[in-house]
Amino acid sequence: MKRKLLTALLCLPALAAAMPDSDAAVERMLTTRLDGDRSGACVQAAVIDAGKVWRASRCAGTRKDGAPAPDAAFEIGSVTKTLTAALVAGLVDRGRWSLDDPIARHLPEGTAVPRQGERQILVRDLLTHGSGLPALPPGFQPANPADPYASLTEAQLLAALQKVQLARPIGSQAEYSNFGMMVLSLAVARSLGGDLEAALREQLFKPLGMSTAYVTKPTGAAPAPGHLPDGTSAPAWGSATNLAGVGMVKATLADMVSYARAQLGDGPPALVAQLRRTQQPLAHGFGMNWMLRNLQGRALVMHEGGTGGFSSLVLLESAAKRAVVVLADTALTDLGGLGDIGSALLGLQTPLQPRRAVEAPAALRKALAGEYELAGMRLKIWEADGRLMAQASGQGAIELRHDSRGDFYPLGLSALLRPEPAASGQPVARFSWHQMGGTMEGRRVGLVEAPPTITNPAWRDWAGEFQLAPQFSLKVFERDGKLMVQGSGQPAIAAEVTGTDRIAIKAVGADVEFERGADGKVVAAVLRQGGQTLRGVKKP
Repeated sequence: MKRKLLTALLCLPALAAAMPDSDAAVERMLTTRLDGDRSGACVQAAVIDAGKVWRASRCAGTRKDGAPAPDAAFEIGSVTKTLTAALVAGLVDRGRWSLDDPIARHLPEGTAVPRQGERQILVRDLLTHGSGLPALPPGFQPANPADPYASLTEAQLLAALQKVQLARPIGSQAEYSNFGMMVLSLAVARSLGGDLEAALREQLFKPLGMSTAYVTKPTGAAPAPGHLPDGTSAPAWGSATNLAGVGMVKATLADMVSYARAQLGDGPPALVAQLRRTQQPLAHGFGMNWMLRNLQGRALVMHEGGTGGFSSLVLLESAAKRAVVVLADTALTDLGGLGDIGSALLGLQTPLQPRRAVEAPAALRKALAGEYELAGMRLKIWEADGRLMAQASGQGAIELRHDSRGDFYPLGLSALLRPEPAASGQPVARFSWHQMGGTMEGRRVGLVEAPPTITNPAWRDWAGEFQLAPQFSLKVFERDGKLMVQGSGQPAIAAEVTGTDRIAIKAVGADVEFERGADGKVVAAVLRQGGQTLRGVKKP
């Protein structure tokens, strides 16, 4: 459920992976990715290809306890949103809803829903995360952060709507919102008898053969225990039943294979048609909650999910009748999720490398040490007795360890610190902090960074930093006579000119277009990648 929109450039694929054609081939790929991985994750995966299904499971060698049973139920997190979308599609098919209905029409009478003049938040806005609602309800303070949604009531959710101040025009751009999806979930439940779990069971689970899928009432599958990325146990997540369409379904691998096969066309014809409609483009690179991407020339439909102790992925290539389902009993969202495994299993060029715990180079530890501003607080990083320590204002000190991907991670916490590469001998100026599916930027206190520069007169106007998202910017500069771009917390990548005020970052399949103001100066940049568009103004 923590999964958010892509707000960083994808890394360059380095290894080719042929699509597996047997259970053993699936297991080999999982072994390549997980062998020695510091997370200790156990993964169950299935590949569907033209009606054939290959399955395998694998645990990282660092797992401290046993693997989940083959028929264990996993929390599928935000993949649940696609099930909620299927219920919406059914309501539309039966003429009870329209995608252009104001969501207020399906909420309790008198509910104050934010609007802008005559423009209201529509059903389609919620399905494409274009409503303008924030990621979480204003003032949201979970009683138990380890199970954050458990104490949120329907009344509290609706009351939070009247506190929202929309920061941008409704429908103008996507901003992933669990808040919006809980509102939609409640509206769907109200239209389908007042019990979302019963609606899911009768309209989807039973007809699709998802015999052990459930929300709060198990139907034969024992829940798998969840884990943090350091292998320690994590509590299960729950919510009020009618808000559960945001991400609270539990399902086995067999359940999710049945779901994926139906998405490809294998199921009751009327229901298959309903599911296939959820995959059709609506806006902002979304269908009805499905993310639509074109990767390596292949049109894909996908959604990842993550809770406090689980990760999931459903990846469809509908035209070729191929799909991949991956379930993990570990929260991997902040480590990049399951996209690399899923892409490789689908035969895309994708590196499969475990995150092994390694010693951080002494020079890197020295460069990272210092004091930073992070989300309005100070974070101090220092070395003590051969260990790298970190401490935020008013909190206890934690140890930071290092892995083979070049990232640092705190012990006992699901988070990741990715330093922005610095010049040799120079201190790290910035890092990205990944936690709960979100990204924040840390900036070194007192360090004045030199602005990006370009000497080539043909490129000079593009030099600068463009704020594409609250915690993600793109720098454009020159290095050794080459035009370079660099996203927050990522290495620099070469770019090439493709037209007037246009450049291509071919290594990651992205394009950037620069916008000029009335005075002819560059004022903004628009990044397009994988069906997503991000626009950012140039920083002073």
